Amino acid sequence: MENKRLHIVAFDVPFPANYGGAIDVFYKLKALHQLGIRITLHCFEYGRGEQKELLKYVHHVHYYKRKKTVLDALDKTPFIVKSRATKALLNNLLSDKDPILFEGLHCCYFLDHSRLKDRIKIVRTHNVEHDYYAALARASSGMKKWFHLSEARKLKNYEAVLKNADAILAIKESDADHFKHYSKNVQVLPACAPQIDFIQKQDPKPYFLFHGNLSVKENETGAIWLIERVFSAINRKNKLIIAGKSPSKALIEQCKKAHIQLIPTPTDRELEQLIQEAHAHVFYSNQATGVKLKLINSMASSGHIIVNEKMILGSALGDYCTVVKDEIHFRNSVEQVAKKKLSEANFAARIAFLNDRFDALNNCKSILALINSQ
Repeated sequence: MENKRLHIVAFDVPFPANYGGAIDVFYKLKALHQLGIRITLHCFEYGRGEQKELLKYVHHVHYYKRKKTVLDALDKTPFIVKSRATKALLNNLLSDKDPILFEGLHCCYFLDHSRLKDRIKIVRTHNVEHDYYAALARASSGMKKWFHLSEARKLKNYEAVLKNADAILAIKESDADHFKHYSKNVQVLPACAPQIDFIQKQDPKPYFLFHGNLSVKENETGAIWLIERVFSAINRKNKLIIAGKSPSKALIEQCKKAHIQLIPTPTDRELEQLIQEAHAHVFYSNQATGVKLKLINSMASSGHIIVNEKMILGSALGDYCTVVKDEIHFRNSVEQVAKKKLSEANFAARIAFLNDRFDALNNCKSILALINSQ
């Protein structure tokens, strides 16, 4: 029997898989390839370059440049959508009648196009995008604040385009509830992540770890909050390490001032060692959007996990973390877990949950079922 075929339209080049969105798309590609699906990948390239690694999992890759003009920013269509509106993409999608998976609202410019009305169209949502941009606006100032507020308003209006999808695959339960307004066929497809093989529980080293892409404002804000509100008072007894890509000068100075160890742009190997050897992982976010894949990655270690409520809101991850409400609760939790190792039972339960919940191969069978319905 001929393999099933599928177009996937990705908002970015999904390799290297070194941030949340790219990780989700890349490991989805791998899983769908294992399931025997012949994939034509379309992706927008704006700095990551063409990647030969992708050809191990897809039949063909089309690369497109994003249009980034002032006129596009002023258009009523959200900039993240309009800047990906290229006729070459539409022409390539029209070259056959294969189903289409649109990765994120970013890629949905042609979702309601009349020439695609008879195609099976699936949208994978990574966030409620207008909530995400509203949160970015709250953390921004000046022109960035204006842009994020404008984009949030446009995205809220544009979201109705999802009525043209045959199915919506939300990344978490609370997002699925939101998108049921647009479709009767909304399913939860958990974040796709690397397969978690059996991990030997390690003896931890005496430090707490915060990690993430530090060039992302949300992560920088979280790191600074932890420094100022939690560890500035207790760092002598409870060592904090902050590790991540491209920290700003402001964050570098903040770490120096508070005597916090900062590891800028660690290699993948260095970061994985830091994660596996940490006594505990600490995360803070002021955005209850999406699923934080850095949290899932940390849960595959034998360290405790301390998070604020917004980090796990709308997901089942909180059952395996210490969830705190405020800075006082955070400091108390740090001091409590510093005195004890994660128990064998809790470690085993966490790994079992991760392998069950985030098994990309098993979870992506829902996509196979959707395209088999044609």
